[in-house]
Amino acid sequence: MAAPCCPAVIQAHQMYWGAVMKALFTAVWLLLGMGLGVASAHAFDEADYQRPDQVGAGSLLNRTERGYRSLLRGQAHYQVEIHGLVARVRVRQEFFNPGPDWLEAIYVMPLPADAAVNQLQLRIGEQVIEGAIQERAAARQAYVQARAAGQRAGLMEQQRPNLFTTQVANIGPGERIQVQLTWLQTVPYAQGEFTLRLPLTLKPRYIPGISRDLPPLTHGWALPTAQVPDAPWITPPQRYADTKDPLRASLQVRVTPGFTLAGFEAPYHEIAVSRQGEQYEVLPQDGTLLMNRDFVMRWRPVPQQAPVAAYFTETVAGQDHGLIMLLPPTGPQAVSIPPRQLVLVIDTSGSMAGASMAQAKQALQTALARLRPQDRFNVIAFDSDYQALFPQPVAADNRARERARRFVASLNADGGTNMAGPLQAALGGQTGTEDESLLSQVVFITDGSVGNETALLQLIQRHIGGQRLFTVGIGAAPNAYFMRKAAQFGRGTFTFVGSAGEVQRAMEQLLTGIEQPVLTDLKVELEGAEAELFPRPVPDLYLGQPLLIKARLDGPPSGVRVSGRFQGQPWHTRLDLGQGEQAAGVATLWARAKVAHLQDEGVRQGNAGQFRQAILELGLRHRLVTPYTSFVAVETVPARPRSELLHPSPVPNLMPAGSLQAAPAVGYPATALGLRGRLLLAVTLLGLAFTIWRSAPGGRRGAHHGA
Repeated sequence: MAAPCCPAVIQAHQMYWGAVMKALFTAVWLLLGMGLGVASAHAFDEADYQRPDQVGAGSLLNRTERGYRSLLRGQAHYQVEIHGLVARVRVRQEFFNPGPDWLEAIYVMPLPADAAVNQLQLRIGEQVIEGAIQERAAARQAYVQARAAGQRAGLMEQQRPNLFTTQVANIGPGERIQVQLTWLQTVPYAQGEFTLRLPLTLKPRYIPGISRDLPPLTHGWALPTAQVPDAPWITPPQRYADTKDPLRASLQVRVTPGFTLAGFEAPYHEIAVSRQGEQYEVLPQDGTLLMNRDFVMRWRPVPQQAPVAAYFTETVAGQDHGLIMLLPPTGPQAVSIPPRQLVLVIDTSGSMAGASMAQAKQALQTALARLRPQDRFNVIAFDSDYQALFPQPVAADNRARERARRFVASLNADGGTNMAGPLQAALGGQTGTEDESLLSQVVFITDGSVGNETALLQLIQRHIGGQRLFTVGIGAAPNAYFMRKAAQFGRGTFTFVGSAGEVQRAMEQLLTGIEQPVLTDLKVELEGAEAELFPRPVPDLYLGQPLLIKARLDGPPSGVRVSGRFQGQPWHTRLDLGQGEQAAGVATLWARAKVAHLQDEGVRQGNAGQFRQAILELGLRHRLVTPYTSFVAVETVPARPRSELLHPSPVPNLMPAGSLQAAPAVGYPATALGLRGRLLLAVTLLGLAFTIWRSAPGGRRGAHHGA
């Protein structure tokens, strides 16, 4: 007869097998939930249903038990008016519901990181519904109540400064709806040219962390995690442009620069330019744009009229506001460039697969070619983990550079975009040096496809020290918000590389700029007026960079004085401002800049909610969408009968051009088995669970008592 088991051993066995059984049963119920939670619709013919990979990009998808019913989506229409440094953008998106069901549209729209969204308008037939700005929670409550009551309603919320979500409830069968958004943005001027950048799509973002709950996914493919609790709202379904009926956009840009231009350039699209008086009009050569990459347009003044300063003003409710652009003279370029330490970091995650990876490797090879023997350097490659070429930065002799070239050439894109480790290593962790005589610079090459931006910015804030971080955004649709903010927190610059043909020019421009002396410790004073200025603190200026200041004033200033340090010596300059040129939207852009400043302070202090009330008041006063204010538009009379169900319909974006990353599907990220497959797997797991239970100690009566 076997000896009885020790009670402690029996308890340990029971706890272990209990955990195993709990995990198995959880998996079973997840599979069943994903299979049985699919919406039903029986009014369509079988030919109307498609697999997710067959549905055209930009289509509204109605999820049903037999497949995905495509809600046709018309073109998006962009109208851009540019006056000096201010651009006003209106986007009208048209949706048509050809089916018999009532639908709720849910879509994520990428915008410029500094976009000041100040209008939402819905048009349903002849009816126009204007959006009202409200506190975010109140706006969502009003929308949810209207949605449940069958009223047509629209809601616009900010998920990130460059990602906004719009929901439109109760789109009836056979109805056509238009959603119009308006925002303002600044037009940056650097290296002698102006640039307009309109994001038209986004890359799927890496969502770190573990999900601890399982909410219904009606609008995104990712589950919420502790690190990214709003993951479903920033992960819309996406499709490739070669699917049926890909999304296209019409575009009209009118530019009134105030001086003669040498010409226009759109590096990724064919454009047609015409001129009428002082205004230039730009249209797509083919009439529309495929929305699988950002639209970028540059224009350059003739050399004699290149601006060195500009001043635009607007008075709102008796309060003066100003937008000031100043290109400080920086003196001759350095004859002797001091030795430096350069750490080159390259993103090799799966989101970089395809054209982005080729561009990143080319950019890295360009940087390696400019190293001098007196420099020190290292290369770090990362995906889910990271690998440093050398334990510490080494002298840039021929042997080390050749080894680095071979290392870069061997890199391939795979895995997740886990940035924290390589960022910390590059900013002085295990790859740093104690030689304080070297100028320490980090060049970070990535598409920025991450969802945990705040945590990464806080990491940069903690570890940057006296170093400089320069980000290079690679690909057709990088996460420009994160890239610019990372460079801002790292006291560096952001460079955008959208195609292989631009790598050499962009990298040469970046590397030349960071080899030159920098204007540091800058202070701005507006003479004759008290002012609240942003950005604050004023960033360092590199070669060819202008100073762009947004100000709220108590009166018109007579001039601007800028002081700082250049090559270790005191430096200052002064310019008369004159009367300034009136420009609508300057006050709104100032308010947007203050919101960004308060959010940055929340990141630095590790307490995002600390400035909630100030941001809320700014949003309500200036009619801006912020993290705490949203637009909501509600029809007064219900349209959907209570007996009719409402079907949530997520809107896919196009995958960026050149990407080889797998497009995420609608709903859960790994549900390719289908309903029958999930049910079969669930039954198999139940059988396995029962077998384990029968064989485990305590799983059968008397099993632990011996024979």
